[in-house]
Amino acid sequence: MTATRRRDRGESIDPRIKERRNQVARSQGRRRLYLILAGFAVLGGFFLARAILRTSLFGVRRIELVGESHYPNSVLIKQSGVPIGSPLTEVNPREVAKRIEQLPWEGKATVEKRWPNTLVISVQGRSALAVVPGSSKTDLVVDSTGRVLADQPTSAVKLVTMCMYDGVTSSKVLAQASGCKPENFVPGSFLPASFNPLLHLASALKANPVASFSELALSASGELDGRLASGVAVRFGSDSQLSQKLRALQLLLAHASTAGYTTIDVRVPQEPVLSNW
Repeated sequence: MTATRRRDRGESIDPRIKERRNQVARSQGRRRLYLILAGFAVLGGFFLARAILRTSLFGVRRIELVGESHYPNSVLIKQSGVPIGSPLTEVNPREVAKRIEQLPWEGKATVEKRWPNTLVISVQGRSALAVVPGSSKTDLVVDSTGRVLADQPTSAVKLVTMCMYDGVTSSKVLAQASGCKPENFVPGSFLPASFNPLLHLASALKANPVASFSELALSASGELDGRLASGVAVRFGSDSQLSQKLRALQLLLAHASTAGYTTIDVRVPQEPVLSNW
């Protein structure tokens, strides 16, 4: 008897409450449906937009080059690896810049997309600083960072020559050695760190050209020598205090005659000395 009454009370639900529950259930169902449809709409819109961006409407029609470069535009455009007509969306600026920088004479490159159809490549060419002897008939052209820019015939290069004399321990490099050791480096590579003192000196001379040098030499002990175009040798010692040493050299050349002397010693810049090795 009691169980029957409980079932009767449980099954006896106010019609208004039942209708309200149905409305809530229908409302929740509609919300889920709307969310599913919205998700499909967003996903469809994404793929549609992507498909449109990959069409020729947004293809690369122009590659604009900005800056100074050793190479003609045709070489830079080919090296970029971006064919005209390729989708701008698929161009990776960082990868394009890396490809440009692989060219020996190219420094830092930046790449920018300009919608809808332009790719802008900014280049910064490298400047030749000196040469390092290669074979008997060629010289390796290098910049201030030690990057090997080119392998050119010796007669075509008019730059100061940098020489390593590993077998000479004395600071009097140019007096004890004849001829530079040829180096075997390919364009695009970098000179080893052992060349850094020579690069520092060559860079200092380029920034402050107090005199015309034909050769710079480095001994195994780290001593730097230079040979003026006139044939007079200059002893620099280490690559420290280069600005003071160049100033001392400039003053001595301006106010003293080097006739009868073979060497200028500026290892102590406060006391430059003329001598005969």
